[in-house]
Formats: sequence, structure tokens, C-alpha cells
Amino acid sequence: MLMHPYLYLFYLFLMFAIFLIISANSWFVAWVGLEMNVISFIPLMLSKNNKYSNESSLKYFLTRAFASIFIISSALFMSCGYLTTGYLLLSALFLKAGGAPFHQWLPSLVEGLSWSSLMVIFILQKVSPLLLVSFLLLDEMGFVLGYLVIVTSAMIGSIGGLMSISLRKIMAYSSISHMSWVVSSMFISNFTWVGYYGVYCLVLFCVLNVFKKESVFSLNQMMLSSKSTRLIMSLGLLSLGGLPPFSGFVPKFMVSIMLLQNNNYFIFIILLSSTFLSLFFYVRMTLIGLILSSGVTVFLKESHLTKSGVTLNIMGLLVPGLFFLML
Repeated sequence: MLMHPYLYLFYLFLMFAIFLIISANSWFVAWVGLEMNVISFIPLMLSKNNKYSNESSLKYFLTRAFASIFIISSALFMSCGYLTTGYLLLSALFLKAGGAPFHQWLPSLVEGLSWSSLMVIFILQKVSPLLLVSFLLLDEMGFVLGYLVIVTSAMIGSIGGLMSISLRKIMAYSSISHMSWVVSSMFISNFTWVGYYGVYCLVLFCVLNVFKKESVFSLNQMMLSSKSTRLIMSLGLLSLGGLPPFSGFVPKFMVSIMLLQNNNYFIFIILLSSTFLSLFFYVRMTLIGLILSSGVTVFLKESHLTKSGVTLNIMGLLVPGLFFLML
């Protein structure tokens, strides 16, 4: 499906804003990049012209504007010597990233968006705030709020996914759950969290791309997909859950080892417990797709995936995991 030329311009501005934040040498430039990020993404949300996308774009704008007010206020207070307002700045960045307990806007937002917009929210829109968060987790205040976000994101992300049947909400809670792993890896090193987030984005892109191609938005629609499509979906979901030997297992395994080496047993137990809960609803979705699907051929949808698309998805879900396991 072809996009209108103006959408490419907004995608270009979106990427420019991300690179501006990555290369920023002051908080003012980083704030400008965050605002450019919002302004560039809202027209992309409105490209799906219906009342639900309008509502979602308004919620997104208000949430981001509220977080920007927090950022500006914390900068003013810190310039006056009130260093404890660093909590306010870090909370605003977690609000932009969608980490618990600042996550309430994300599950209610996703129902009105297309899979293309959700790819941007779950992957690109988290890069900028996470990068800024990694700079602020170095002091004692960052440790306290970081541990709070890790515990709440792990629990809320796993429990929320159990109570949802919409694939978009399940992916939203999955994103919240993975936020706990990303923040945990930030306490280890920059290379660890960038590596974890890179593999997670690869697996998530493979999963969401299949959902987009097949126009699947619920578990019932997943049951009516073709066999090859259900297989690719199942592999992707198991990889998101961190089941070996898929790609999603490798970064979780690396972070777990480093947490144990640093004697962070409490965080390790919390993350492991949430992963088991998340695996439960991933396996439930896999069983629905592979075993409980309709056996009547007339109800099955024809697959829109090409052979090259199937090959690339399988390679993205398996090859990185097998490569790192051989190392």
C-alpha cells in the first residue's frame, strides 16, 4: 500500500529528531528534539482517518504536553538549586517512554491506531526518552525511581497481558513488561541496554509486520489466518516471551547473568517471575493460533505474506539467537 508523499516528510522529521537527541550536548537541545518528535508523529497517527485515531492522537498530545511541562518545571527548579526535582525530570521521561507506574495512557491509546503507528510508538518513540533516562540513572535519586519502575513495569506488564484479548493491548502491556528489562540493563552498562533494546526491536518488528500484513487485531482473527501466518505469529510471540532458542531469549539471558554477577537477586527474581507470567499468555496465544484454529477451510483467510517475507521473519526470529548461543 502506497503512502501519501507528505508522510515520508514526517517520517524524515521523526528520524531527524531522534538523531538530534542522540547527538545533543545540552538538555535544551534534547528538549527541542523531544518536541519535534511529538509534532512529527501526530500527523502519522492521523493518517488513519477515523474518530478513534483522532481520540488517540489527542490523548497522545496531551500526555506528551503534560510530560513536557514537567521537564520545563524541573529544569527551572534545578536551576534555582532544588536538586530533588530530578525526580520530576526522570518521572517525565518515564511518562514519555510509557513505563509503569506512568503507563496508564498507553493501553487506552493503542486501540485507535494502526499497526504502522504502533511500530513507531513501541520502537522509535521510546529511543529518545530511554537515552535521556540512561544519563539520569547514575545518581542515588535515579536508582530509587529506576527500581520502582522496574518492579511496577514487570508486574503490571505481565498481569495486564493476562487480562486482555485485543492484540494491540497485549502488545502494549508487552512493551511495558520489556521496559523493566531495559531499565534493569541500564544499571549494568550502556552496551547492555542498547543490545537488549536492539534485539527486542528486531523481534517486535517481525511480529507487528505480520499483524500488519494480515490485518489481525484480535485472537479470533488470529485463529482464522492461514497456517503459515499462524506459525510465523507463534514463533514471534514465543521469541518476545524469551523462550530459547529464539532471538528474544539471548538478551534476557545476558541481562540475567549480569544481574546475578552484581548480586541484584531481588530484581532478578521480579523479572523472572514476570517473564513466567508473560510466557503464559504468549503460549496461550500460540495454542489458540496453532491448535484451536478453525479447521473449516472456507473461514480461513488467504495469506498476504510472500515467500521472501516469511524467510526474513524466520531469520529475524531465529538467526540472532542461534548466533549468540554459538558464541
